[in-house]
Amino acid sequence: MMAILGMLRIVPSWCYWILALVALCLGCEIHGAGRVQAKWDAQVKQQAAAAEAALDLRREQNRAIGAEQALKSAQIQKGHDDEMAKVRADLRNSERLRLGAAWCDGGTPGPAQAGSAGGGDGAGTAGRLLSPELDAAVKSLIEQAEEAAATARAAQAFIRENGMAPP
Repeated sequence: MMAILGMLRIVPSWCYWILALVALCLGCEIHGAGRVQAKWDAQVKQQAAAAEAALDLRREQNRAIGAEQALKSAQIQKGHDDEMAKVRADLRNSERLRLGAAWCDGGTPGPAQAGSAGGGDGAGTAGRLLSPELDAAVKSLIEQAEEAAATARAAQAFIRENGMAPP
């Protein structure tokens, strides 16, 4: 034990003071690092909570926009469906289609035949009616054309309602 005390007396006292000061600084640094780390962790949690709140707000806004767009889409689709229902009803309730005289005699213009009343473009000529199959095919084409036109009108209405129409 005396040998250890002897060695300790060889070192000047100012070295012990420096050693004590370094130990004190290290202790304060370790203690201060804990406080800084705690502040850092609190700030990270606060930022995460703020980001989550902003994300929840954005999700709610997106749901509201989606509901509004779904309502507009349903209104446009209803208008389209109503228009097509009217077209289908008109086609269903219409008489069989008729051809004019130019179609019946091969499309070549010629002198009118005055031999009978059935030779004109009158509505009562049975020979100028389309066959039921051809009538159905023509009405189907008319319906398809009206469907395309109704779809285009619905798209135009959507564009106008959402302010995307050119000035």
